Amino acid sequence: MSDSVEDPGGDAAIYAGLTEVFHEVFGDDSLVLDAGTAADTVAGWDSIRMVSIILGVERHFAVRLRSREVDKLRNVGDLAELVRIKTAAPS
Repeated sequence: MSDSVEDPGGDAAIYAGLTEVFHEVFGDDSLVLDAGTAADTVAGWDSIRMVSIILGVERHFAVRLRSREVDKLRNVGDLAELVRIKTAAPS
């Protein structure tokens, strides 16, 4: 029997993907994300970087995020939930 824990919600994979996107956008591989990470907690997270984050997330996860969905995001936890919904939905 394995000691690994299953991740049925896919949170680990989603956060790993988001971390890749954030590392690329911010050029900082030491950046650590959690559900509460928000624009006011990351130096340099401005509107231009937000656009880069959204484009990176769309490319990485092969999803399309709508403006009204993005406008409701308050933190990385919200973004992870949106990605979970989008990747679970049929095309």
